[in-house]
Amino acid sequence: MIMSKKKAQKRLDMEGDTSINLAFEIIFFIFTRLPVKSLLRFQSVSKSWNVILVEQKFKKAHRDQSKALGREKLMIQRNNGNFELRDLEIGHSQLCLIEEQLFPLKRFQCGEILCSCDGLVLLKANNSDKEYVLWNPSTREYRILDSGPYLNNHEDGCPKACGLCYDSNLDDYKVILIYNSFYVVYSSNKSCWTKKTSFPCPIRLFNNRCSQGISTGESVFWSLNWCLINQYVDSQTSTIIYFDVKSDVLKKLSLPEFIGVNGFFSLNTLKGRLSLYGGTYHDKELDIWIMEQDGWKWLMNVCNLPYICIKFVQDRKLLWCSKNGEIIFHGQWNQQLIIYYPKRKQFVTVADMSKDSMYATALTCLDSSYFPGLNVKEEVTVPRLRDGAMI
Repeated sequence: MIMSKKKAQKRLDMEGDTSINLAFEIIFFIFTRLPVKSLLRFQSVSKSWNVILVEQKFKKAHRDQSKALGREKLMIQRNNGNFELRDLEIGHSQLCLIEEQLFPLKRFQCGEILCSCDGLVLLKANNSDKEYVLWNPSTREYRILDSGPYLNNHEDGCPKACGLCYDSNLDDYKVILIYNSFYVVYSSNKSCWTKKTSFPCPIRLFNNRCSQGISTGESVFWSLNWCLINQYVDSQTSTIIYFDVKSDVLKKLSLPEFIGVNGFFSLNTLKGRLSLYGGTYHDKELDIWIMEQDGWKWLMNVCNLPYICIKFVQDRKLLWCSKNGEIIFHGQWNQQLIIYYPKRKQFVTVADMSKDSMYATALTCLDSSYFPGLNVKEEVTVPRLRDGAMI
C-alpha cells in the first residue's frame, strides 16, 4: 500500500538524525534529481526513505525529471548476451562504463533489443518471434508479455516492425508489432493484445528482421521503402507512417519539403523529438532537422564526412546530442562509436567494439526508476538488494 505524504513525513520526523529531519518536499525534490544507482542504495538507508522511493508517484516524478534533464545512458548489447551501460553525462568523450549485466532469463540473454521508451526496453527472445519482455535495465525490473493468440499466427510469419510508446492520458505503455496484413497493440495496463487491420496505405512487407520504430514518447515512426520498412527516407520511394497513441491506429505523415530529389535521410529521435539527418546522395556533409510543434526546424550541419552522405547515413546511426552540440554516431558495420565536434568540425573515434564483439547493438536509454504498475495480476520481477547493491 502506498504511504501517504502525512505518514511519510511522520516517519521522517520519528527517525531523527537518519533523515536529517528534512521536510518531505525537500527530500522528494532532491531524490528526483539523483541517478537510479544512488536511489537503489538509499532504499536501505532508512525506512522513511524507502517509503518515498518505492512509491509509483515518486517513480513517475523521477522519470519526468530525467526526461527534462536529458539524463540518458548509452546501452550496448554484445553478441555474448552482455549489456553495458555507459555514461553520457560526465565525460561523454570517454563513455565511461557504469555497469555490465546479463539478463536473468537465459532465453532472453542473446535476444534482440527492439526499441526503448522512457527507460523501458523491449527485448525479443532468442530464436523466437512470440516471446517478448519489457525491461528497465536501470532497476532490473522486467515483465514477460503474454504471447496472446495473434503472436501464434504463423500465416504472416515474423513481425516486420515494432515500436514502444507511452499514452499519457491512460498512463499506459504500448507495444506495437506490425505484420503483413495486420498489427497488434499491447497494453501494459490491461496486459493484453489488440488486433488492428487498418493501414494508412497499401503495405506488403518482406523484411528479414524486425525493424525498430523511432519513439518520441507518445508516437512511433517508421519509413516504408517499396516492400521494406526501415528508418531511411528519400523523396522517390518513401512513406513515413506513425502510430498515433491517442487513437491506437497507424497514420501517414507527409514528407518534409527539405528532402529534395536526390535527398537521403534517416529517421531518429533527438532530444525527445522526431529528427531526420541526411542530405544529397554524393555530398560529404549532412543536415539534422527536428520536428517542433510548429513544424520541422533545422538544427545543425555536419561536415567533413569520411565518405559520401548516403553511405554515411546507411552505416552510421545517430545516437545522442550533448548540450554543447556534440553528436555521437554508432557505426553499424565497423562497430565504432564516434563523436562529431561541431566547433572543430571533426570526427573522433571514442570506442572500437569490433575487437571485442563481432556484432553489437547500441541505443540510448533514459535513466529512470519507473516501471509500469499493473491493473491485473501478473508477475513482475524486482531485484533483491544487499547492502544497497543489487545482486
